[in-house]
Amino acid sequence: MPAPQDDALTEFTKTKMHFALALLGTLFALHPLVEKFGDQVGFEYLGVFLKVFYAYAVAAGLLALTVYFYALALLSQRAYSWMEKSGNSCYAVAVMVLPLYGGLYLSTWAAERFGQAHLAWTGPTVVPVALGLGWLLLSQVLAWRLHRRMDNQDRAAKLGQLAEQEITALDRSRELFATSHYDLSVIEAWKALEARLRRVLLLRRITPRSATPEAMINAASRAGLLSKSSLALLQELRAQWNVAISTEPLTREAAESALRAARDILATIPIEVPGKGGKLSV
Repeated sequence: MPAPQDDALTEFTKTKMHFALALLGTLFALHPLVEKFGDQVGFEYLGVFLKVFYAYAVAAGLLALTVYFYALALLSQRAYSWMEKSGNSCYAVAVMVLPLYGGLYLSTWAAERFGQAHLAWTGPTVVPVALGLGWLLLSQVLAWRLHRRMDNQDRAAKLGQLAEQEITALDRSRELFATSHYDLSVIEAWKALEARLRRVLLLRRITPRSATPEAMINAASRAGLLSKSSLALLQELRAQWNVAISTEPLTREAAESALRAARDILATIPIEVPGKGGKLSV
């Protein structure tokens, strides 16, 4: 059974991609200046001359990887995949490159101006090393916080998208059944059920082994989200779904039974955060 061809990217992910492309465009506009002065402009840190070109190249490379990972996520059918997470990591580190470079420069400048005269006994490299490590640690903490915030926003956006897909599919299923399009109504009912399962798995931070419905059902069953009776109803719905996508006509009675099974299954799948108690409204 193939997975549905839903949009893999939420609006939030598309917005992040636009920002990454905008930053890449800015770096591209600065390329003539960097190409002309990048090898000459810089500062010396612990005996190594750090060129401006190095920061430019690292930031551009990380932003390009960000867009690449988000583009891979566009081709994926999995909710909140590792590709989006990798893109978030590259994005977070990329925006911290220039602050880190600036921090290293300030460390060197402060050590030369204030540290050496008062801390000569510590040696000529202790002050810039200590300040540099401090800036490096601070930049990593900020990058981690940014990455975590983006991950949380990704999850919230995907949860909202799945909730909207479920409601839309249920409404379309009822409308199609009322207009005697029984096969299409069963297909929409399955879409609603799959959106609910993906939503609950995402809430529990459970990632199926693959994007196929079979893998999703197995993951939900192992997590205790589907009882034996629900699995039996699911098999009934799946059998009617197979008929609906074939050339064989689906009867009104079969479609009505399938829709009833879908409603009963949805009623048994809780939408709640594990350990929190209570229903989650998304």
